[in-house]
Amino acid sequence: MASMREVLRGNVLVLMLGTVIRQLSLFITFPYFSLYIRALGGSNVVIGQVNALRPLAAMFIYPIAGALADSYGRVKIIVAMGYLNAALYLLYMLAPDWRFLAAATLLNGLLVFSFPASSALLADSLPSELRGRGFAAITAIPGFVGILSPFIGGYLITVYGVERAMRLLYAVTVVATALIATMNLKFLRETLTRPDGAHQGLTSVIRGSYSGLWETLRWMPRSLRVYGLVLVLGLFFNSLTGPYWVVYGTDLIGMSGFEWGSLLLVANLVQVFLSLPAGALIDRYDKRKTLALALVLSTLPVLAFPFCGTFLGTLLVFVPLAVANAFMLPAAGALMADMVPPERRGRTMAALGRGMISVNYRGGGGGGPGMGFILTFPTVIGFLIGGYVYNTGPSIPWLLLGGALALSALLSVLFIETPKQER
Repeated sequence: MASMREVLRGNVLVLMLGTVIRQLSLFITFPYFSLYIRALGGSNVVIGQVNALRPLAAMFIYPIAGALADSYGRVKIIVAMGYLNAALYLLYMLAPDWRFLAAATLLNGLLVFSFPASSALLADSLPSELRGRGFAAITAIPGFVGILSPFIGGYLITVYGVERAMRLLYAVTVVATALIATMNLKFLRETLTRPDGAHQGLTSVIRGSYSGLWETLRWMPRSLRVYGLVLVLGLFFNSLTGPYWVVYGTDLIGMSGFEWGSLLLVANLVQVFLSLPAGALIDRYDKRKTLALALVLSTLPVLAFPFCGTFLGTLLVFVPLAVANAFMLPAAGALMADMVPPERRGRTMAALGRGMISVNYRGGGGGGPGMGFILTFPTVIGFLIGGYVYNTGPSIPWLLLGGALALSALLSVLFIETPKQER
């Protein structure tokens, strides 16, 4: 317990509290965003196209965001983007049809400056020997608070209908996001230190951001490049499936929003209660091997999902997926932090994100701290073709995702070396 008290303080505590607040607002909307697009006139293909717009816009921002995080500091960027996002969610709330959602999603992709900054700030604030527990805590504790979030969303959609419920949830998100930005302004502390004279002008930073990205790619050792390939596989095939879990559940299995929310509630419970013990185990054992085992564990239930056919069958799929995610997320984040020295974290995490790997059955996606410049293109392609693949054969996306998870486990075992622990 002493080690956990050491983890949950300062910047880590503030960032975690922000995620807790998002669990009770924005995160409730994620599983049902595809249904909101359809309620506003979009098709299955449009669902993928709208989801593709955020990473497409972010692709051009991440190199600049990483350079700014390493030159100007983390906290200023996090706070400024927080207030801008609060204003943006008004557009989600008021959208009269799916085209306005598309515009909002595109703008959302232009506001990803905070993600490399927050990823670097979190890694900076955690010593290596506590990173497994740190990444587990920042996942598990908000997850515990948000256990009922998908259930609440499903209940509201069942009672009020998709459109009315989602507008209400986005109204709450506007207020919550502004509150988080104010909290970050008051309590986050900068971790980036620079020698005198290292500060660059804004124009110089932006001009050098892309050259800095290519320099970062050339610097990457083989293990980190293979890890980048694992991240690419995960993001691409999660993009094929992510928006369509709830579509498949409602259209082909016949579940209501309330039933889908109940499934996510059970999965959240399992993942939350396992995440902290998982984090402690990750700090004691090899992070790379733990990640590979979690990838293997997730493969079979993903392959089984299109064939479960009932509420109970889907529940039996979601439980092992939640177990796998409980280990996968903190192991992947801690492994990424160990691989990258502090002075390179802004640019490297702008390229590869925070190193977040999971099976995304909750929906959402296409952004967040798990995203980076290198990951945006495969994510965009995955979203754009996902609707066509789903319409061709509803089971195909999950069969492809299962194969990618198995390949990722193999790559992790054979080609990624366990890094030395770095501050």
